[in-house]
Amino acid sequence: MNRIVLLGDSITAGVTDGYPSAIFSHKLQNYFPETEFINRGVPGDITRNALDRLQADVLEVDPTLVTIFFGTNDVADEQTSLSDYTNNLKKICQTIGTKKCILITPGVAGPSHQDHRPDKQMAAYAKATFDLAQRLDIPCLNWHKIMLANIPAQLLQVDELHYSALAYDLLTKNLRDIIRTRLADITKNNITLNF
Repeated sequence: MNRIVLLGDSITAGVTDGYPSAIFSHKLQNYFPETEFINRGVPGDITRNALDRLQADVLEVDPTLVTIFFGTNDVADEQTSLSDYTNNLKKICQTIGTKKCILITPGVAGPSHQDHRPDKQMAAYAKATFDLAQRLDIPCLNWHKIMLANIPAQLLQVDELHYSALAYDLLTKNLRDIIRTRLADITKNNITLNF
């Protein structure tokens, strides 16, 4: 059975009305009923902290794949520069193994979060994520671009930071084909290596 770890912050944790929920995991499970999803989203998390918990939260469960979804809190963290964020992401991917990774760019935050998560900075972190994915040959979902192509206000909860059910529908629908392709590549490579 395939095992996929969802590594990230409160958005990965599916925070709804202030509390973590299984919304992200459940919506992915609907597309992949034979796959085990392990949600390792931690509210408030940033890439620096994620590095510290990689062994316990990711490596010890020996995942087939790992989705890596950070940036929203890194942008707001005064001690994390764009360069720090990119280097941390790179370390996370290389520690897990780039062939097992899927990156997701940060999305957008609503008007009430512009002081700490301005659109321009969110876009820069999204671009850095996408560029890193290209350099490391890792699939990447440009979630920032997808959110902007829709109506961001409809994709956010009242807190203008966490995602609505509609956003998770859109996120998982766009992530589905990337996961399918990655799983197929892994299966193909395992068959080739075992042959």
